[in-house]
Amino acid sequence: MTSSIKSLTYLASVSLALNISATPALTQSANHAVQNRSIASKTYLINGLVSAVPFIGYGMTNLKKRIKGARLFSYVSPIEGSAVIQPSIINEIRSLYRRNRNIQINLIGISYGASMVTAISAILSRENIPVNYLGVIDGRPLTKIHSNVRRVDNFTCSYIDCIGARLRLASGNNATRKASFRFRSSHIALGNNGDMHNRVIQQISSYPPVRMVQQSSVNLDNRPVAALR
Repeated sequence: MTSSIKSLTYLASVSLALNISATPALTQSANHAVQNRSIASKTYLINGLVSAVPFIGYGMTNLKKRIKGARLFSYVSPIEGSAVIQPSIINEIRSLYRRNRNIQINLIGISYGASMVTAISAILSRENIPVNYLGVIDGRPLTKIHSNVRRVDNFTCSYIDCIGARLRLASGNNATRKASFRFRSSHIALGNNGDMHNRVIQQISSYPPVRMVQQSSVNLDNRPVAALR
């Protein structure tokens, strides 16, 4: 009888010790899972000029299919882009941020849309609204990037119709993680590039910001490309 009691006592003490030692790790894992589930995000895709024509704006249309809940803006003229679409996006982001200060805002634009997303991020900077990710795809003119942007990728291409503008950080901005990628592609085809799409999806899905070399230059097709300066 005494031996049985001792055995039960020993087993109970071992079980208690195991539970106590495992609790912090289990709690941390559970908290991490809850945090991941609680992250709210909104992604805006802005196409280029005349992108309302299907055979021009198809790349961003295909990217939208891979991003749940993303909003895609296609249009014809720069007036429509700057006077209608840009203010609409800014007002919606303001509203989202008022309701949830932890909202993760992602802005991706191509061609004239690239110009718009950099302008939008600068306006949000003045209002202290953070941008989780900025994808700038072969556009011009580009507004300098302020420290409210956590990560920015500058995608350009090498064919004769490409714009090739280089994105720059604003003076004193040491916070934004910037990377540059150059593809052997035409301008319109770049919008439908699978490697570019994969990079964008990886970036908007990563919390906290993924580590990368600041202002790096990467050749994605493994063929020699002049370094971006």
